[in-house]
Amino acid sequence: MKQNKKSEQIDSPVDTDATSDAILKRLERLIMIAEQSDLATVRVRDGEVEIEISRATTQPIASAAANMTPYEPTVVTGNQADEDMICSPMPARFYRSPAPEEPPFVEVGDTVSSGASIATLEVMKTYNDVEAPFNCEILEILVEDGQAVEYNQPLFRVRQT
Repeated sequence: MKQNKKSEQIDSPVDTDATSDAILKRLERLIMIAEQSDLATVRVRDGEVEIEISRATTQPIASAAANMTPYEPTVVTGNQADEDMICSPMPARFYRSPAPEEPPFVEVGDTVSSGASIATLEVMKTYNDVEAPFNCEILEILVEDGQAVEYNQPLFRVRQT
């Protein structure tokens, strides 16, 4: 009895946004595992994708991390004396508005009070507001709506008021 074996290869375009989302979700889960354990390194390999999270072992970095609250945006002084950057406190997906059909929290030129919501970060379907750490004017929004952001990536260029 003769069997005909057919092999068929289907080429389909790779959805890079979906791939990036999947990698970002894996990275977020690894960070959570690393934060909740005593492991120095967490590594996962799935096919061609390998993700590794390592903890820093130097004392200054560890003590600085211990003093930060998990969702507090980082502030970095800009090139000009009166400008600062508000940075992401975590790897996440950046959203300018609280919901797709709602207007953005802020626009360039807006002045906001300390504690006002200026963006939302989504991590594993959990939404965290980014609050202004001080009274400020929004000079520039550095990230596109829906874009994946990294830890400490600048989100806004601001001037304290």
